[in-house]
Amino acid sequence: MSSSPEQAGHRGAERGDTSRVVMVLTNFVTGDSRAQKIARSAAAAGWDVTLIGRAKSSRREESRLGDARVIKVPARMTGQTYRRTHPPRGLLGWLGYRSADLSRMRCEEQRARRHDLQVELWRARELGANPFHRMRLAWLRARLRWRGYLVEGRRRLYERSARRFQRRKIAPSAWDRIKTRTVCALSHDKGAWRYQPELTDFEIAFGPEIDKARPDIIHAHDVDALGLAVRAAARARKAGRTVKVVYDAHEYVAGVVRADPSWSPVMTHQEAKYISLADAVITVCHPLAEILRDRYRLLELPAVVANMPERDRPDEEPVSDVRTVLGLDPRVPILVYPGVVTPLRGLTTVVEALPRLPGVHFAVLVGERHRYVVALEERAAELGVADRLHILPYVKPHQVVDFIRTATVGIIPLLPTPAHQIAICTKYYEFMHAGLPVVVSDMRGQADLTRELGNGEVYPAGDATGCANAVRAVLADRDRYTKVYDAELLERFSWEHQVPTLLGVYTRISAAKAMRQASRRVGIAENHGS
Repeated sequence: MSSSPEQAGHRGAERGDTSRVVMVLTNFVTGDSRAQKIARSAAAAGWDVTLIGRAKSSRREESRLGDARVIKVPARMTGQTYRRTHPPRGLLGWLGYRSADLSRMRCEEQRARRHDLQVELWRARELGANPFHRMRLAWLRARLRWRGYLVEGRRRLYERSARRFQRRKIAPSAWDRIKTRTVCALSHDKGAWRYQPELTDFEIAFGPEIDKARPDIIHAHDVDALGLAVRAAARARKAGRTVKVVYDAHEYVAGVVRADPSWSPVMTHQEAKYISLADAVITVCHPLAEILRDRYRLLELPAVVANMPERDRPDEEPVSDVRTVLGLDPRVPILVYPGVVTPLRGLTTVVEALPRLPGVHFAVLVGERHRYVVALEERAAELGVADRLHILPYVKPHQVVDFIRTATVGIIPLLPTPAHQIAICTKYYEFMHAGLPVVVSDMRGQADLTRELGNGEVYPAGDATGCANAVRAVLADRDRYTKVYDAELLERFSWEHQVPTLLGVYTRISAAKAMRQASRRVGIAENHGS
């Protein structure tokens, strides 16, 4: 009696033939809620899961995440460091020093030579000098002066190149983008390795660890892990083993806007090169699934596994809540935003709306106090609302819902980018499970869902007045927006509802492998029999 591929895949997993899953992500694991939930859920379902991420220290670290094994490997990031200290040079830049280290060494060497010449002159005055020696000292003095002009000139040219490179990373010009895209398109992989040298660093750090784990399935989290997974599968194929690759597209790579103008074209090229070699593609929302299918002419629509909160979260140490941490009375309205903080996330809009919202506080959960966070605080001080802007540290991903539950409104003020137009952030679902109404900018994905559910208000992106009006509307009748959060809705928008799709992908591709191996064994047996 024949069996279905699904049944074959489950039996293979039970035997241990096709059950080893290695998940690869190039971040530090701790802040990646999606990777953590996938690892825990797959391991709980019986798969032998190893999650490979990056260590913050120079030591290899091992731990457990539920039934999954976590390995964090040190990445020396030699290429990235070299790129940072050896900025690209323009025409005049080629006359300057190549790096900060070389510039500093030459300046220190010049200073030492100058000090040594002072000793030579003192020695000549004390001991006397013949005409030949005086001529030599005159020559040394002239040579040192000429060399000083040269060293100083090259130092200034290097620093000019470095400043231009830093400015370009902060605010790249249209010419920067055109040049980068052209180089990446014409030079293919050379452009990738040159403009994003961390790809080399990741290959050196993660490649051997993936090979050592001898996976049956490699789950590549995000585009910078896709090439790692496919190259590891190619090495395994050369060694006689078949390894399946799952590409987990976390975002619309071609639509991402970053300060580094080379990131999007390089990573889009990497995605285009490797995605057709993946055995399955999963992603975070239906619009992105359709874009990936159409853009890369995939044979089937990628499976959608949205990054939603778990109904049954891991039992760990209890977490406080935002209202208790801020020490605010239950009647004081609190807007809350947990997540990545960059200019394109639009938090400046909310800060500028605070003067129009007397008594309303704004709590932002951030990973680090970087330049933009400081700029937010400075802007709040200019507007006289510094006492109502609160910068709080991150909590663990599975603790976010409980921490923000005592806030009043969840806010997502994204500014327009192609990626933001289709995105529905994880924090949106976290707001739902925390029972918070939402105020969102009019990015298409989140705006359409908000209007469909009736759980909040939408305002024009970047409009502080519109943001304030939307917040006032929600505060005026908060219960009207939160009553939609019944048990059925929360179950629909929960991680547990996503897990069957994820496991179905694993089962399908592992079953295909098991059936192919079985047919190969049958063919070998028939050849022996004949």
